[in-house]
This record gives sequence, structure tokens and C-alpha cells, in this order.
Amino acid sequence: MAHSGLRLAAASLVLTDIATGWTECAPLLVREQTLLSTVLTELRKQLPFALLGLDTDNDTVFMNETLKAYCAAANIVFTRCRPYRKNDQAFVEHKNGAVVRRMVGYRRFEGLEAATLLAKLYRSARLFVNFFQPSFKLIAKQRDGARVRKTYSPPATPHQRLVADARISDAGHAP
Repeated sequence: MAHSGLRLAAASLVLTDIATGWTECAPLLVREQTLLSTVLTELRKQLPFALLGLDTDNDTVFMNETLKAYCAAANIVFTRCRPYRKNDQAFVEHKNGAVVRRMVGYRRFEGLEAATLLAKLYRSARLFVNFFQPSFKLIAKQRDGARVRKTYSPPATPHQRLVADARISDAGHAP
């Protein structure tokens, strides 16, 4: 998500775990391949679980040999969304609105100072978003003619979903 202008334009990198809703955000001062790899390495250190897969949009900063090699070296399955399918990134797009746009807004941010302030904001906000912000999770959809009935789980925070997930070891429960 870009917060850009004419000079060094800050952008936000948003990682969202589909199973739990766990979200990590970080600023990117410039949209550059090696910087993306560095920021991704730092975000992986903050995750309370191993990053097994990375599904990106079709942006050129993501679709490149540098990121492909990074994922291969880290044993991360690298996929991309389908071209011209705007809903392929629905989980991240939702977090862009619910987390980044709600906290940062729609203004354009430029320069090193703006990126530093965004980093500080995201470090604090990750605790609020992942430990104190409950959300519903869609668990089933049933079509009955033209009507679609959706069933949701009770509201839970990403941390609560992480602790309840049987696939996560006890070591992953303490972020």
C-alpha cells in the first residue's frame, strides 16, 4: 500500500496469516527488491510461527527473481494472485483498510522521517491488532439458490486463534 508523493515515497508492507488473522506491517521507504527482502526478514522474526508461504499481488516489486530466490532459500512457497482478479488478495486488502488506513489514513508520506514514524507506529499497533482487536472469521458458506448463508465463528483476536490452533506448538504460543 503506497503512501507516496513525488520524492522518496513510503509504502506499507502488510503480512496477514489467513488462518489466524495475525497481521504484521512495516514501512518500505522505496519500492525496491533487496529492501523488500530485508524488511521481510525482519517481519519474519516478529511472527510467532514459521512463514510457510507467501502469496503476493502482481506488483513488480513482488514479482521478481530476487524475491523468488529469497523464498527458495528460506523454504517459503512463493505464489502470486491471478491476473485481473481483484479479490485474490482479500485478506490483505481487508487489513489494509482495517489496520493501515484506519491508523495512517489516506495521506501521502515521504522521506526517511515519515518511514521512521510509520515503523514506530506499526511496532506499537501490532500488539493492539493481534492481542486486543477481535474479529469474526468466516467458517462456512452455503448457497441456497440465489441466497448465500454465511456462518461465522465467535469474535476472537488473532492471538486467541493462534493459541487455539492445534497445528502450532507450545513454543509458538509465546510471541
